[in-house]
Amino acid sequence: MEMKLNVVIIDDEKHAIDTLIYDLQENHFGEVEIVFTTTNPVEGAKQLRTLKPDLLFLDVDMPGLTGLDLIQLIDDLSVQVIFTTAHMEYAVQAVETMASGYLLKPVQPDELKRMLEKVKSEKQSRQSQLPVTGKIAVPDADGVELIPWDDIIYCKSDSNYCELNLTGNRKIVASKTLKYFETNLPSGQFCRVHKSYMVNIQHIKKYLKRDGGELLMDNNDVLPVSRNHRDEILKLIQVNR
Repeated sequence: MEMKLNVVIIDDEKHAIDTLIYDLQENHFGEVEIVFTTTNPVEGAKQLRTLKPDLLFLDVDMPGLTGLDLIQLIDDLSVQVIFTTAHMEYAVQAVETMASGYLLKPVQPDELKRMLEKVKSEKQSRQSQLPVTGKIAVPDADGVELIPWDDIIYCKSDSNYCELNLTGNRKIVASKTLKYFETNLPSGQFCRVHKSYMVNIQHIKKYLKRDGGELLMDNNDVLPVSRNHRDEILKLIQVNR
């Protein structure tokens, strides 16, 4: 069965949205479903949290909130991003983010096809990763350490690095983003609770209602829970109690 991608398009130029819609429907009917489009990036950011699409086509140069700014706001979402821009210098900036790639305007059909195939391949690769090892590869200064999932209490984002707080009062700073660990750790055991934190549900000691929601972990660290993730973490705690 053909994989269908749920797609959102955010671009301040309506004709650019219309052109991309035409190209997708004309050449990729059955591969994508366009669930939302907008010329307002702020409204688009809000809708992304509700719709949680597979793929976002995002313009870079927009007034008020640029595409590069917007992608920082949705860093905790698993949506794949393809930047669209008429300027090569913006395309270079886009490559430095966690985006899947970019398309230069006017979008060429063969480039659009190539990027859609890349996104589908990345999605299939993530879905086919089976939790067979119980360990994750963490690069450090000396090489790569294989750390058991159960040893990770929580992960904390620090720009392009990530601090892993482990059992036995160990801490490791990895040269990987939090997104890397979110993608490669089992979702049934690990949960993003804040823009900067992902926790191992097995190491949650207590949910605290104060200050909008906090988690007391096994090592007695207290972590914030963002409003966007509160319901999700409460459901997971109920399931795993």
